[in-house]
Amino acid sequence: MRPPISPLHSNSNSRLACPTRIHYPWDALWTVILTGLLAGPPNIPALTQWLAGHREVLCQHLGLDRLPQQAMIYRFFWSLDQHLPELQGVLLDWVRAQHPTAHDHLVILAGDGKVLKGSAREGRSALSFLSVFFHELALTVAQVDQAGRHEAKGMQDLLPTLTTLFGNGWLMTLDAAYTERELTTRIDEAGGAYLVPLKNNTRSLKEWAKFAFTYPAHDHVVDVERRSGESGSGGRR
Repeated sequence: MRPPISPLHSNSNSRLACPTRIHYPWDALWTVILTGLLAGPPNIPALTQWLAGHREVLCQHLGLDRLPQQAMIYRFFWSLDQHLPELQGVLLDWVRAQHPTAHDHLVILAGDGKVLKGSAREGRSALSFLSVFFHELALTVAQVDQAGRHEAKGMQDLLPTLTTLFGNGWLMTLDAAYTERELTTRIDEAGGAYLVPLKNNTRSLKEWAKFAFTYPAHDHVVDVERRSGESGSGGRR
C-alpha cells in the first residue's frame, strides 16, 4: 500500500509531532486516519479504538513503528481545521482532473441536507450540513454548514463552487424543501438548471404547472402525493 500525498503539504517529508516528541509523516497520518474513518467510527475515541484493534496490519502495510494515539488524532484534526480553504482547493482540483470534460456536457448533481450522526451534545443540536453530490464520480463536491438557516437559503452558498467546477452545464435535483423562488433564481443566474417537485407548499405554482403541462397532449401530470398522506397535489413525471 502506497500512502497518498497529503493535500496540505506538497513536501512528503512534512511531519506532525505529538507532545511526546514522536513524529508522524503527514502522508502516513492521512492514510491511517482516512482508513479508520471509512470503517465508520462515529467519533475520535471510537476511531482510536478501531486503529488499536488493527494495529498490526496497519503498521505492516504503512511501515510505521507505532500508530497515533488519541491526542495525536485530535491534533491532526485541529491542524486540518486551520487549513480548510487549502484542503478544499486541492480536493476541487482533483475533481477537475478526474472529470476534465465536465464543461462539455450536462452534469447531473443532487443537493440535500443531512445531520451528522453522533454530533449532538448536551445543550447543543447536532450538526447539519448541506451538500451537493456529483453522480458521475459518486462524490460530494460541495458542502456547507446549515448553521440554523433554511435549506434553500444555505444551498445558495454552494452555487459559486458548482459554477467554478462545471461551468454553465449542470443540473441539480432537489426535494420540495428547496422549491423556493430565491434559490431557483440564483441557480439560473449561476448558469445552472434545477429540477424540483411541486407539492402543497407551493400549491398555486403546482396548479399552474398542471395546467401548463396539459398541452401538448403527450405531456401529462400524475398525482403522486396521496401516498405520503396529502391530498390534491402532484408532480410532473
